[in-house]
Amino acid sequence: MKLLYKPFSNRQFEGDWVVMVGNFDGFHLGHQALAHQLTLDQKEFAASSAILTFDPHPKQVLQPEVPFYQIYPNETKWELIEQTGIDACLIAPFSHQFAGLSATEFMDRLFRYIRLKKVLVGYDFNFGKGREGSAQMFELQCQKNGVQFEMVAPVRHKGFTVSSTLIRRLLFEAEFKEAAHFLGRRWSIAGEVTQGMRKGHELGFPTLNLPSEVLLPIKLGVYVCEVLFKGTLYPAVCNVGYKPTFEGKHLVAEAHLFGFSEEGYGEHAEIFPVHFLREEKKFTSLELLSSQIQQDAAQARAYFGIPMS
Repeated sequence: MKLLYKPFSNRQFEGDWVVMVGNFDGFHLGHQALAHQLTLDQKEFAASSAILTFDPHPKQVLQPEVPFYQIYPNETKWELIEQTGIDACLIAPFSHQFAGLSATEFMDRLFRYIRLKKVLVGYDFNFGKGREGSAQMFELQCQKNGVQFEMVAPVRHKGFTVSSTLIRRLLFEAEFKEAAHFLGRRWSIAGEVTQGMRKGHELGFPTLNLPSEVLLPIKLGVYVCEVLFKGTLYPAVCNVGYKPTFEGKHLVAEAHLFGFSEEGYGEHAEIFPVHFLREEKKFTSLELLSSQIQQDAAQARAYFGIPMS
């Protein structure tokens, strides 16, 4: 799949396209239903298929004072989208100037931006300044331009409409099994293992460290987890936070794997939280921290039924 960063202006792409428009944070079951329809339309129209999205996320631009918790970083989102077979992700820069476009201006630019055969949107789609544009307005403009339009119905599970907002709430409440039902997969923190402060080694609990460049949608604290590393799924305990005992400045997930002793720097790892143990806290001494880590590890071992070593 191609990642194409292009300003939202006159013709940027060659050929015919079927496109779905949105932010797609989490790429959950509702987004996957849109993507499935898009791949069907691609064959029908003999066109290229693409997601049209915006970066940064509009909330980060319009409400910078409000922390925005991304379900996945962009790199993970692109990987999930690529698995559907979609040809490209068209990424338009989002700014205050862009946000100031009226609904009519947005549509005019879109039809000059790319030669469309069909547009798909989700049930809750709005656009333009102040979200003034509706799906009905978009559909009318598509008809005028000879473009097919479809608003895909919401996906429901256990009586709830699948949405990124609902998934964020479930993750923050550590309802990981429930969140997985709406995502269509287990939620995880993934990335390249980096070298940390090595304090875990000094305390007898070496960890794999995965720094995060986005605010994660879970509480800061300690979790029972599983870690996928080099094809093996290990039971583990992890801390997600800023390591306040050591005056840490950067958000990192650090996992201590049971039955594992490698360092793994530069390798890919994936952490799957399964159970929340406690909130992150600052300790006044390394002795108190070490004692708490031992308790955390014991609780995690008990959760998995692993005998104490």
